[in-house]
This record gives sequence, structure tokens and C-alpha cells, in this order.
Amino acid sequence: FLQFLVVVEGIIMWFPIYVLCAFLSHVLAIWPAPQSFTSGSSVLWIAPSVHVSYNGGSVWSPFPNDFYSRTEEMLGLQAAATESFSSQSIVQGAISRALQTLFTQNLVPWKLVPRNQLSAFEPAAGSHKTYITKVEITQTGTDNSSTFKPLAGQLDESYSLKIGADGTAKINAVSSTGVLHALETFIQLFYQHSTGAGMYTNLAPISITDAPKFPHRGLNLDVSRNWYPMTDILRTIDALAWNKFNILHIHMTDSQSWPMDIPALPLLSQKGAYQTGLSYSPSDIQHIQTYAVERGVSIVIEFDMPGHTTAIGYGYPDLIAAFDAKPWDTYCAEPPCGTLQLNNPDVPTFLETLFNDVLPRVKPYTAYFHTGGDEVNAEAYTLDPTVNTNDTTIIGAYIQKFVDRNHAQVRAAGLTPIVWEEMLLDWNLTLGDDVVVQTWLSDSSVAETVARGHKALAGNYNYWYLDCGHGDWLSYGNGAPFQENYPFNDYCSPVHNWRLVYSYDPLGGVPENSTHLVLGGEVHMWSEQTDAVNLDDFVWPRASAAGEVLWSGRQDSTGQNRIFSFPAMLDTILERASPKTLAIAVAAIFILVKISQWINIEFKIRALGGHAPKVRTWLPYDVDLVVRGINATIHHKNLEAWQRWFVNRSTVEAAPGGLRCVFTCDPENIKAILATQFTDYGKGEPFHEDWKDFLGDSIFTTDLDQWHDSRQLIRPQFIKDRVSDLEVFEEHVQVLIAEMKKGGKRYDGKQGAEIDVSNLFFRYTLDAATHFLLGRSVDSLRTPEQEFAEAFAEVQRVQNIIARAGPLNSLVPRKSFFAGIKVINEFVNPYIEHTLRLSPEELATKTKSEEGYTFLHALASFTRDRKVLRDQLVAVLLAGRDTTASTLSWTFYELARHPDKLVKLRQEIIEHVGLSRPPTYSDLKNMKYLQNVMSETLRLYPVVPFNVRLALKDTTLPHGGGPDGLSPVGILKNTPIGYSALVMQRRADLYPPGSEPLEFNPDRWLDWQPKPWQYIPFNGGPRICIGQQFALTEMGYTIVRLLQVFERVENFMGPVDQGSPCLKAEIVLQPGQGVRVGFFEKGEQVKEKELR
Repeated sequence: FLQFLVVVEGIIMWFPIYVLCAFLSHVLAIWPAPQSFTSGSSVLWIAPSVHVSYNGGSVWSPFPNDFYSRTEEMLGLQAAATESFSSQSIVQGAISRALQTLFTQNLVPWKLVPRNQLSAFEPAAGSHKTYITKVEITQTGTDNSSTFKPLAGQLDESYSLKIGADGTAKINAVSSTGVLHALETFIQLFYQHSTGAGMYTNLAPISITDAPKFPHRGLNLDVSRNWYPMTDILRTIDALAWNKFNILHIHMTDSQSWPMDIPALPLLSQKGAYQTGLSYSPSDIQHIQTYAVERGVSIVIEFDMPGHTTAIGYGYPDLIAAFDAKPWDTYCAEPPCGTLQLNNPDVPTFLETLFNDVLPRVKPYTAYFHTGGDEVNAEAYTLDPTVNTNDTTIIGAYIQKFVDRNHAQVRAAGLTPIVWEEMLLDWNLTLGDDVVVQTWLSDSSVAETVARGHKALAGNYNYWYLDCGHGDWLSYGNGAPFQENYPFNDYCSPVHNWRLVYSYDPLGGVPENSTHLVLGGEVHMWSEQTDAVNLDDFVWPRASAAGEVLWSGRQDSTGQNRIFSFPAMLDTILERASPKTLAIAVAAIFILVKISQWINIEFKIRALGGHAPKVRTWLPYDVDLVVRGINATIHHKNLEAWQRWFVNRSTVEAAPGGLRCVFTCDPENIKAILATQFTDYGKGEPFHEDWKDFLGDSIFTTDLDQWHDSRQLIRPQFIKDRVSDLEVFEEHVQVLIAEMKKGGKRYDGKQGAEIDVSNLFFRYTLDAATHFLLGRSVDSLRTPEQEFAEAFAEVQRVQNIIARAGPLNSLVPRKSFFAGIKVINEFVNPYIEHTLRLSPEELATKTKSEEGYTFLHALASFTRDRKVLRDQLVAVLLAGRDTTASTLSWTFYELARHPDKLVKLRQEIIEHVGLSRPPTYSDLKNMKYLQNVMSETLRLYPVVPFNVRLALKDTTLPHGGGPDGLSPVGILKNTPIGYSALVMQRRADLYPPGSEPLEFNPDRWLDWQPKPWQYIPFNGGPRICIGQQFALTEMGYTIVRLLQVFERVENFMGPVDQGSPCLKAEIVLQPGQGVRVGFFEKGEQVKEKELR
């Protein structure tokens, strides 16, 4: 029955299509889909008098000398299969169950055919009947001790099934388990006639050849959070067998309870179970295991540890650290907290006793034992008196010893250990080659596991957690305001739908040569929301979808996903429709496809979390939003435009051109994008395609492994020893000062004439960057009309237009762009060629000494790839020039407007280094007000005002949905997410009352620090700016050296911007009208009227 629920749900969903396809004559309801299937259109009937033989003998009978021609009579005499697990007993029990199901299921397929078409589908009840007279079962191989408790891949589960038009059925299988699968397929071929005339199939002759794609096909059932009666567990095992699953992983223990009796440690269940009677006795466990083996299912028991062991503490409190510690979200992943003490000598003794009791009882029935290991919380060990630290290096060594001990005992019992992925991927433990790693946290987990040479089980929680969708834990305390937490979404709401379950690929991201290490996977039924009342509703039919993925593969032989395929239906209609109806059918299909696509997208978004509020627009496809955005960019009014989006909400969405985009200035969402859900979001291939001509495959345009390789290549060049070398700045800051003095002379020879210092800063940082990178400055301060500097600026200008044009970027004229790229390459390439002519020994000498060291030399010591060198050089040059220059420009823009702040800053400089000595790296770090000035500038004017990431898979943002904006937002793969540090860092609600966040006030940093992720001047997470210390050092050094020379900075921006700064938001945030100021050396006192 359960196998057909998904088919029925699919018919309801796709009913309009089925109306168009009413002429289809046959229905195949085999679940899961076989690897090979051919059929005809003849009708065969089957009756209880069918003769079933196994390896030439009749079906087993308690009277071996008698022959029963009538199977129905024989079934009444069947006894339960014995626990010896002989091939004979396994097959005999399976035949009995199969035929009982066949003749009692009464499945009339009226839901599987179009409306009112059942009479056309069924054979006539009074017509001549050809019966299947015999079923011949042949097992071609010999079962052995591993057949009934196999390691993954050890057992041949294949079978073939042929039913001839003459009524002869033949089943062949290598193992008795294959016979069980064949019998399940056999009974799915038949339907009950609506008149009660008997059981029939209209598909003869039939030929099926079948085998599973994956050897491990499991359901993980949590019995700790909620206890299930034996009848529920046994019924679930039956359903697993019907769907050709072969593993029931019982998550036996967790923080909530210990529901398994351990005679050697009786207090575990006596005090750790919810109450007396809510635990499984040794005989219960034996019965579960025996019942499963008879149905081709292995039981894998898990004791989760060292975390999630609170329940042990009820009976053995001295073994547990952080028992029920508060606040729980500090010390564990979910309440109540508790973890085994890692350095307590009593713990190994306890574990040895526990395993000595349990392992011999499970060994006869399974090849595996699961030792847990997920969600180990480092903070909990600050409350462990035997550890007393949250240092993961120290804790990791203890966990290694803990796991080694457990696995040694598991192996000694003849079993193979399974662990959760954190043991390998988070704690980086050294695991035995035999250990199977169960993944759950991300799409990349499987690929990372097999890359380390381990066997993996797939089961990404975003797809195969049957209990949970995406919500929030109920973490508010008693008495919290009702409205604050309405509508009380919890972590497990809403659940994932079966289409999402279907879409998961266990082999996603795994190289072809490593797919053999992916043993299969498991769907997971955690029990926060389930008990005996609703278990079946939560598990089925969604687990059936995963079962078909694991047995049949996610795609069929044509490469299509196994969800109903519109193209296949369209092909059928085109082949069979008349010319007159063809146009109608095509038009109807097109409309239905569009509607169904929209419905499917909406289902997926809502299953993940829902929508954010929509930006108000008035024209179709949000064309007016695009127009307003272009207008805002032209007039440098992006901040005002963005702030209008976020009135009363910090996350919104729009669909310009029909493409859904989400925009956010919420710290929690930005944290998720950049850190906690880092692998869910990236630059994406569209970004790489737009920027590849300029920045190639550099650190700024790539994702995942390619990005990681770039970061590892560049990181050593920004270590403290390199960053603190200030000589490269000194040479160019002296040229800068000279140019400022020269340009700042008035007609009478005095200082203080108006200059655009922003222009000077961009030339200065270009000179310093090229010096640091290549060993030679372009010297643009002395020669402003410099070809390379002009080309670099022009390429950036056009690149900004390309990036903002989106799908229309192919219309952007690029003649000057490619001309500029040519100039950049011709400038950089000779340096690369010269460097590559150096021997490895010469490179090593240069990179170890300060004399002659360049960034390029350091890169070349790691790679000889010319393209890699070119791409990384240009990327770092872009970052090194524009980010620092724009921040220096804004700093002096604000200091000129706030002379009291400048006086205070200059006084600190004089106190630390005087008016002549160049500051050291240590001096800069010790100047607190200098640091505050830079922090305040970066708060008001973050370098990158608006950034974009692309969802690399279906995922969520934690905030933005629901009436209060605190519920998750569903994000589908390839959805662009725009986030603005500029808007977020100016949000008044993120500051204490009276803070005036729009005012430039470095003094606020004396007694205020922003909360995490509310201030991200250099981004955050794994992609945090690798050169931030270099940039801060260059900015600080430049500010100090300038204010050692110039005593006062006069503001000339009043007539230009009337006190309202013009924010030009391109690649970086820079002053849109320059920074027009006058600089005065000490003693240069000029009357106000002389300045006019």
C-alpha cells in the first residue's frame, strides 16, 4: 500500500497532464523503478492455486512427504521462519508473506489511471482467463555467513523476473536476498479487478532485470527523543522491505533518554529512560534484529558519544560534564546538555562494560556498530574538570583517544565502526580505513569524505531529514512577550516535501574515480515531532522517494530525474496526437508547464522557509526597479535607493526581469552568507564569467577548491613580518607629501590652496601597490598622464558597467576595455617572465630576505603558471589600490569637516612619535585614537558598499520571513543575494539610544564595540579580506606621516556638496565629487577671507 502513496500524490499534483495523456494504456507501479523493464499488453491472471517452487522443490510444508497443489491451503500451515537464517527459511517466509499480501491487498488501480478510464484499462471480467500456473524460483548462488549481515557491497542483491504469455513465471537471483526483492516486484505487477473477479496484470510478457545502485539503503530512526512500541518498529521494518531498503539504523541513545536495557549497567535505562516500560529489553532487541534479517534488513544500533550523552548522567552522574548546563546553546546543540568527560579514568571502564554487554548481542545480526560523534561542543569541556578548556587542539587529542578505544573494541567484536562526519571533517581525527563516515551537514561533505579515502554515507539534512525543514529552535524563556515569538516556528517546520527528497544526489560533487567509496545513504527520522501516532505519516511516502534514489539512481537511463518528466509526456502526445489537436496540446502543455514550474518553485521556497517581503514596484518584471537603480547609480544616490528598500524590514526580495533576487542588511543573514552557511553561497559562475577578462581565475572570482587554492597561495604574503615592513610606504608617502605641497601652493606662495586629495591618494596607492607587487612603481604621482594608470582606471569603469548590466552586459561596448586589458597585460607580463627566469634557489633567496623581495617573487616560489601569476597580481593590485585610496579619501573628508577630531588625532601622533620619526608597526597599533578614526571611517564608508553572492544550492537565510521578519527565507539554487554593509552599518536600531550613527564620531569607539557581524569593513568568515592588516597599516602610516607635516586641513567641500557627502558606489565606495581640501603646515596661518 505504501508504495502507491507517492504515485497517488503525483497524480493529484500533475492531474491536468494526465487528462491530456488519457490515451495511455498501461500503468507501471513498481517501486522502486527497476534497472531494466520490458513488457507487452497481454492479460494474465493469478489465483491462490498457483504452484510456487524454490530450487526445484515445492514450497516448504511441515509435512515434507506431502505435496500441496493449492498454495492457499499451504499458507494456513506456515510457521515463522527459524532464527537459523538458512536460505530455505528466508525464502519460505518471504513467499508466504508475498502471497498473503497479493491475495489480500485488494488494490484496484482507479487512482492510477485517468478519470473514468478504469473500464478501458481493466480486462473484461467475463473474458477468457489465462492464468499464471507456476512460479519457479531459482537461487543460482550459495548463501554464506555474510549474506544475512553483509558489509556494504559484499552481497549480490540482483534478480531477474520473467513472466511469459503462457503463464509461466521465473525468478532467478544469486542470493536469497535477491529472491526477496524479486518477490516484492512480482506482487507489484498485479491489481485487483474492480468487480472482484481476481488479480490480473495487463503487461505480459514481462522481463525485468534489476539490481541496486547503492549497497547501503537505510532509514535512521531516533528512538531516544521519543520512544516507539515494538509494533511500530516491526511495521517500519516491513515497510523498509517493501521499498527495498536494507538498513534500519536505530539511533538508540541521545541526550533525552537511554531506552535500551543494559544488564551490566542497569541504571542506564532504569534512570535514563523516560519511565519504566519505555525501554527495550535484550529479548526485544533480539526480536527486532531477527525480524529484520528475515526481511533482508540489517539493524545498525548507534550509541551517540561523547556528546549527546546527558541520559547517562541520570544513572552515572560522575561521568558527565556540563550536565543540563545553561544557557544550553552555549554548551550543546540542543537541550539538555551533557557530554562524557574525556579524561576521566572511569569513563573507559564504563565504556568497556557497556560494549562488552551490547556487542556480542548485535554481532549475529549485523556487520556494523555506530559509535556516533556528532555535534561535540568544545565549550562544554570548559565545565569538564578533567579537561577544563575549549581549546580544540587539546580536546581533539582527547577525542582521538576516546574514539580509538571504542573502535578497537568494536573491531575486536568482529564489527565495523560507523561515525558521524564531524569526527573526520571537523575534528580531523585519524580514523581506520574500515571506518564508514556518515555525512549530513552539506553537499560537500560526501566529496570531502571520499577525498580523504573513507567510505561515505550520504544524507544531507537539507534534503533527507524527514522531520526537519528550516525554522528556529524555541530558545526564548518563560514570560517572553507573545508577539516577540509569534508564530512560534521551531527548527523542524516545515518538513521537506518528497520532490526535494527526490532531488538529492548522493554522488553530487564526487569524482568519477571515487564514487565506489559512496556506499549509499540514509534518510533520517529524528523524533522531536513524532511518536507512535504519526510515525508512518512522517516517514512515508517521502522515504520511498529516497529509497528509489538509492536503489534505482537519481536519474533514469535517459539522464532525467525520476520525478515525472514533462518532456517525456510531451513526446508521447506529439507522437499520438492528430494535427488538429497538436497545436491545442502544445499550447496547453506550455501553459501547464509554466504554471507547474511556478508552483514547483513556490513549493520549494516555502518548504525551505518562505518569502521575504517584496520591494514595492509598479511595472511588470520590476522594470521600474531596474530603471530606478540605474538612475541612482548615475546620480550617486545608491544609498538612498537601498534605504528605501529596507523601510521597516532588513530583508526584501524582487524579481527584476523575472529573476528572483533577495537583498538584506540583516547581520544574521550576512553572518549566514559569509560564515555559518559559507558553502551554500559563493561568487557563482555568472560572476566569474563577467569578471574573467579582468581578474581571471583569481581569489576574487572563484569558489570552493579554486578559491581555497588562491587563498593558500596569497596568504603567506600577508603575514605580519611582511605587513610590518613600512619602507615601501615611506618612499611613496614622501612623494605624496611633495605633490600635496606643490599642488597646495596659492598664488602668493603660501600653503592652503584647494586640491583634490582623493585623486592624489589613488595615484599614491597605485604606486605603492605596484612597488610591493612587482618591485617597481608606476610612478603615477610624478607622471599623472601614465598609460598604465589610465588603462587600469578605464578597465574598472567598464567592468563596473558590465557587472551592473546583468543579462544585458553583452550590449556593453568593450573596445576601450580590451584595449586597457592589453595595456595591463603588457605591463605585467615582462615582470612575470623575468621572475620565471630565476632558478628556485634564487627565488628562495629573494623571498627569505628583505632586499629585493616582491610579492611576485613569493608567488612564483609556489607556482610557475603564468596565468595564475597574472590573475592573482591584477586582483591584489585592484584591492591594494582602490580600497586604501577610498578610505584615505573619506578619512580626510571627515577630518576636514571635524577639526577638533583632527587636533585630537594629531596630539596622539605627537605624543607617540613626534613630528619627524616614522612610526613603527607597533606604534601604529598603540595609537588608539588613530585606530578609532580608521574604524569610524570604515563604519560610515565601508570599502565595498554592496556585495552579491549566489546560492550554490537550495538553502535558507535565517531571517526575513514571517510576520515579524524573524523566520527563515527559502533560497533556491542560483538565486542572487545582495547584502549591503553600507546600509547595515548605518542602521539606527543596531546602536544604543542617542548614538547618532550617521555622525562621524571616533570617540564612540572609546566605550562602544559593535556586536559581531554588525561591523564588517573587510567582510567576514572564510573570505574575510586577506590583506586587511596590510591595508590598515598603509592607511595608518599614511595618516600619521601626513599629520606630522600638516597641522591643519581646511574643508572646501561646502559649496560642492552642502555638507552631504556624495557616495559613488562602484566597485568600491569613493567620494563622488572628490575631496577638495587645503593643507597647512605648522605656522601657516591664513585669514579666513584669504581662503575665499
